[in-house]
Amino acid sequence: MVYGKPVLPARVDELERVRLELELRRRTLALEQLRALLTEEEAAQEALRRRIEDRLGPLRREIERLKAELERIDQRLQRLQFARQSLSDEELDREEETFRAEEAAWWAEWRHRRAERQTRRGEVVNRNGHDDITLRQLYRTLARLVHPDLARDPADRSRREAVMRLANSAREAGDLDQLRRLLAIWARPDEGEWPRDVEILRARVGQRQVEIGEVRRQLNNLRRQPMGRLLRRGDLEVHRYLRAEEVRLNRELAMLRLRRRRALRQLEERRRELGVSAAE
Repeated sequence: MVYGKPVLPARVDELERVRLELELRRRTLALEQLRALLTEEEAAQEALRRRIEDRLGPLRREIERLKAELERIDQRLQRLQFARQSLSDEELDREEETFRAEEAAWWAEWRHRRAERQTRRGEVVNRNGHDDITLRQLYRTLARLVHPDLARDPADRSRREAVMRLANSAREAGDLDQLRRLLAIWARPDEGEWPRDVEILRARVGQRQVEIGEVRRQLNNLRRQPMGRLLRRGDLEVHRYLRAEEVRLNRELAMLRLRRRRALRQLEERRRELGVSAAE
């Protein structure tokens, strides 16, 4: 009877290396799953944000415009309240020219403030040349990492396509912060073959756990945002929210239109008073 060589028990360090490899694979899979959840959450919130904007955006912009017009009418009325005598044609011309210049400056400032608010909401971003270069670099780097053609399977491809849709939206909006955040979530060094050194493996396991904690924190923060909470409540609640907001905005719009009519009437009455005083 021929006997083979005796099977020696694995060394302790070899057993530890195998254990660490398995743990690293487990945590890598957990990280990928969290990334997928984060991407799905961002895509769902972005879709909800667009739905709200499509429904309520025109009303909000009209309210903003009417508020600005009311402020301008009030300023004009205050100016007329201090008028005590009639003005010559030349003085009226100068007054009108001054008013038009002030009005143009006021509207320019109003447009500037509105652009700033839109920028904070991610609607419009005015970028300089340096930002454009940075934007393109970030986008290209992210695309190289998560391009759908690099997918390992259909599920991975779907996740990558969702990330690229978010990246495309961020690029169109000029949202550097969003691109940086996506890159921070999805970027990871090309580790190649897994090292055999136990200490290096242990360090990678620890690093992967740090990454898991960071992505989980971002996901929880995102879900706690107002848009995330509304999303959790379901489509029926979203519909109720939109309807309630639509009613509230229409009511506010009606009140602003009433205030505008009253302000214009007061303005016209003051002009008539000044005309009567001038005639006397």
